[in-house]
Amino acid sequence: MKKLISILLMTVLIVSCSNDNKDDSNTTPTPLEGKWTLTNASCFCAFGNNPDFSGHKLTFEGNNMKVENTGEFKFLTNAAGVFTLQGSLITFKNGEQYNYEIKAGALSLTFVDDPQIADDELFLNYNPG
Repeated sequence: MKKLISILLMTVLIVSCSNDNKDDSNTTPTPLEGKWTLTNASCFCAFGNNPDFSGHKLTFEGNNMKVENTGEFKFLTNAAGVFTLQGSLITFKNGEQYNYEIKAGALSLTFVDDPQIADDELFLNYNPG
């Protein structure tokens, strides 16, 4: 009987300790990992001649995204924080969804628009850095 109790206690101890090293910081690497600088934006809006989008940057660290909007143009406001990926679809903290593609080292985000709303298309192109 003592052997059985000892085995049960050891099993409980091992199982309870096995989750202690669990990382809850959402640091799972994603294909988006790193810093991205906006190079081009396309939408039904006017940016003028030769707009400088470089004040808008995204930094992906695990499942967390930081947004920097220091220039004239502001994008993805209220989107910073934890995001989710499902295939090529990224869902930001604010609920907005974008299809993403990384091609030739560049990141493209295409807003998943509402078909009921005209002219809400947005395409954002980023380079690393």
